[in-house]
Amino acid sequence: MVNTHTSSDKIKAAGKSTGSYAKFIGGVVVLAATAVPAMAQTADCSFYEGKTVELIVPFNPGGGFDSYGRMVANHMGSKLGAQNMIVRNQPGAGGLLATNQTWVAEPDGLLVQLMSTSGLLTAELGGADGVNFESGGFSWIGRVSGEPDVITVGPNSEIKSIDDVRAISKERKVRIGSSGLGDIDYIEAELMTSVFDLDSNIVVGFSGAPEVYASLARGELDLFSSSYSAAQQAQSAESAKIMWLFDSEADSDYPDLTPIGSFLEGDDLALVTAHADLVAGGRALAGPPGLPAERLACLREAFDKTMEDPAFLAESESTNRPVSPIAGAELADMISGLTANAPQAYVNLLRKSYQN
Repeated sequence: MVNTHTSSDKIKAAGKSTGSYAKFIGGVVVLAATAVPAMAQTADCSFYEGKTVELIVPFNPGGGFDSYGRMVANHMGSKLGAQNMIVRNQPGAGGLLATNQTWVAEPDGLLVQLMSTSGLLTAELGGADGVNFESGGFSWIGRVSGEPDVITVGPNSEIKSIDDVRAISKERKVRIGSSGLGDIDYIEAELMTSVFDLDSNIVVGFSGAPEVYASLARGELDLFSSSYSAAQQAQSAESAKIMWLFDSEADSDYPDLTPIGSFLEGDDLALVTAHADLVAGGRALAGPPGLPAERLACLREAFDKTMEDPAFLAESESTNRPVSPIAGAELADMISGLTANAPQAYVNLLRKSYQN
């Protein structure tokens, strides 16, 4: 299954005319076809014959990232002409351990990593401890998937509107859940606090989204933000109720969700726009800096072919792991645009999130 996403009316029109995912991100109009068309085989990829390619997943086995990594590895190795592509899990420091090691790995084309682009970018822009890379310097191969974040409340919450949240803030602190300092949900908690002018308590110490949702279901929290897919699972389990899209504009893939940008203007709207653009980077494949041009071309061609392969798409649908690909060259421009054009107010908020 392939998810597509559109943004402004101008970009929506572009998407409609091309049948493509289209969004203005980091100063770049990014178009990604619902099935990335494979380029003609122009690079000499004989280097990969008989070779094993490692795909690094920077988190523990069993989660969403691991599932996407294994799904890609199942199909991309054969498109590359390699003997096989294997997944190696390398968790630690919220993904930074693996990312730092990929940054200094031998650029021979035999090691790639499934990146959390939002994690990379927020850590780099926020000046997080332990960041030894520059996001724009990686050899970007392509985005596998991207989905928006949403804001949820408890299943029995009396919160029906943003005004209800503000009313709670006048009586007591609004309790917002988070997996931990520097995580995307922590940054979004800081953003909600700022743009809605809330008196809040960001509650941390959870092991991950499932534990936060359990607390939300017990009425111990008022708000929590996560990816749409995680929120949808929680809602199906009657642990949460999805309320708003964490975006500046409506999304035709989620027509029933109101974007929080519709309640904002000026600098507050700009903050949400910057963050939503960053989250749109999703799960993406990249290699170390300095990959030889021909080997990068081989990896990009194999990635493009994988994204349109019927067997890959069938696995995506059967496992409920939707894909929304962006080709490597466009993704590289997008990443560079995000790091170069992030508003200073957003950078300041990220730095605050990592320094608390």
